[in-house]
Amino acid sequence: LKIIISHLNDSDLVVSTTGMASREIFEYREEINKSHSNDFLTVGGMGHASQIALGISNQCLGRQVICIDGDGAAIMHFGSLIINASESSKNFKHIIINNGAHDSVGGQSTAGFKIDITKIANDIGYKTLKSSSNRQELSSSMRKLIKLDGPALLEVKVRKGSRKSLGRPTTTPIENKIGFMQNISYKNK
Repeated sequence: LKIIISHLNDSDLVVSTTGMASREIFEYREEINKSHSNDFLTVGGMGHASQIALGISNQCLGRQVICIDGDGAAIMHFGSLIINASESSKNFKHIIINNGAHDSVGGQSTAGFKIDITKIANDIGYKTLKSSSNRQELSSSMRKLIKLDGPALLEVKVRKGSRKSLGRPTTTPIENKIGFMQNISYKNK
């Protein structure tokens, strides 16, 4: 996630899936002393991040909207991918972190490693990049993704697990929502 965030511009908006991804993004923004106002952390809304991101991308046409999703969440609401692709939002970028598990809620296996997420996404209308599975591939893919018109999808294959010391956001979901809404309202006037 640090590599992904490091490739984004200060105006790019991030909508992250529930669980570990949102926790890590919050922690990294703190680490680099950056505001959280560009991030919508989809706490408690597993599977809904891409639809939230799509709605934001349709309203914030001058800004890139990056959805950081998990394989379990994306598979849970697979129909959302079809909607995302059919909307043809040029500023919508979808990154699926595929660890083959519902890591945030107990580590149960998903079909993430058994299906070809990028092929499915390509077949339904996403512009896709090959799956990235190491730091160099991910950096290269992120540079391409940022330049690509959306809807575009990048799958990032990772191992299951997270740091035991991973913190939690120090703001409430309501505070996060209000800060995010104020940011996009101010910059879209």
